[in-house]
Amino acid sequence: MRHHKQSVKFGRQRSHYKATLKSLVSALIINKSICTTKTKAKAASRLADNLITLGKEKTVTNQRSAYAILGDRKLVAILFNEIAPLFKGRSGGYTRVMLTRNRHGDNAQMAILEFVEKPKPLEPKKKADKKEKKSDLPAADVGVEKEERIISPEPKKEEHKKEEHKRETPQPKKHEKPIGRPGFFKKFFGRKGD
Repeated sequence: MRHHKQSVKFGRQRSHYKATLKSLVSALIINKSICTTKTKAKAASRLADNLITLGKEKTVTNQRSAYAILGDRKLVAILFNEIAPLFKGRSGGYTRVMLTRNRHGDNAQMAILEFVEKPKPLEPKKKADKKEKKSDLPAADVGVEKEERIISPEPKKEEHKKEEHKRETPQPKKHEKPIGRPGFFKKFFGRKGD
């Protein structure tokens, strides 16, 4: 009897079920948010919460346990170095499942699975920083660079125009018969026009 056994297998064999959960959690770690069905999202949410609990304490044993589930060292590094430190103050509930629309084909309830806290994206370097670095050069060097830039492009433009002129006026080609050995049929039946 299977009293109080609440597991959902998605209608798959055990190995396929494990592979499905592994791929869902891997995608969640990489993208920080995924869209899937409601039942898959709930099952993947439980596994992701367990992985984050492992990641909060950085020991070799926990890293090996996470590697046994994820199967990729880069994902384990992302989990332990980037995602788990965000949840130091939490004791659970690291993911959320938000219901969205029903799928068009089979009317399955879709959901978005995401982490409650996401790492902040890196800010791109501002252009003002680059301008400040250029202005740090001595005044004499800046003047020399400007003079070289003004003088050097002019001859290149003229050469470029000459090359374009050559390309624009192609020489007409004469139509000649291809030279080579005759093919199999031409060998026996001869060429037309010879």
